[in-house]
Amino acid sequence: MAAAALIGGRAQAATEVVRLICGFGVGNPTDLCAQLIQDGFSTALNEPVEFDYTLGQAGRRAALEVIDAAPDGRVLLIAEILNLVLQETPAETLLSCLQPIAKITRGFSTALVVNEISDIRDWPGLLAAARAGRLKAATTGRDTTIGLLLALVERRMKLTFEAIEVAGTNAAVDMLLTRRADIAVVDTRTALLHNARNRTKLRVLATSGARRSPQLPGVPTLAELAGDPKLAYTISFGLFAPLATPSPMASRLTTALLGLRTDKSVQTQARLAEIPLQLDGPAAVLEAVARDRRVAADIAG
Repeated sequence: MAAAALIGGRAQAATEVVRLICGFGVGNPTDLCAQLIQDGFSTALNEPVEFDYTLGQAGRRAALEVIDAAPDGRVLLIAEILNLVLQETPAETLLSCLQPIAKITRGFSTALVVNEISDIRDWPGLLAAARAGRLKAATTGRDTTIGLLLALVERRMKLTFEAIEVAGTNAAVDMLLTRRADIAVVDTRTALLHNARNRTKLRVLATSGARRSPQLPGVPTLAELAGDPKLAYTISFGLFAPLATPSPMASRLTTALLGLRTDKSVQTQARLAEIPLQLDGPAAVLEAVARDRRVAADIAG
């Protein structure tokens, strides 16, 4: 009887874990956002919070896992909002099957980069090299928010790259440093952090935002280079639960996460990681979804 009770207690404890599901690998911004909120979220809920990876299909598999999960607040999706928009199909309207819990960050841009020892020194140099021969490009996939920048460059500049798909931005950087790729697309914060911490630097050729990055005032945006402001986009992150999650449970999750606004430790970690942390409620997620749908429509058009 005692053994059975112990086993039952362990099983119950296991079901009480809140899982944050990430659709991309270690070192990706999605993973970093999960790590950033994990401890504070756990403390606020007074329950263990773990994060796990469901990789594949540019984040769609992770979304589908949460959509199919029991609506008990135990399985949550942490994801790029624009990526969910891009991964939707008529048969799988992902966002209509998820309940927004909170928005985690402001938007930040993506960047096209080369190794500092590359002969490609600037945007005209990239165009010349790409037209002279097919360059190898490390990307998380043309249908991901980071890889989207590469796809837009190809389409608008009439270029073709040999895409090498990688699991995350750290892997893309490694491809550059080991000279297995000529260029890479990463989030801009990854490039800035790498350059602050490593002797071998990355040279940023262009970013995806509507305006030049304050940290990279000499680097143009793709929208600027193409003369088309509709090409500008940024990525932001949100937390989602299965659609049928009861309102009191969803509100509890939102309240716990928004409580991190005053957590100095979390704020400090975010600054050190160059993550533009900004915690807001479900209404902010819905606003971001509407904005990103417009962005996706503009890009597709």
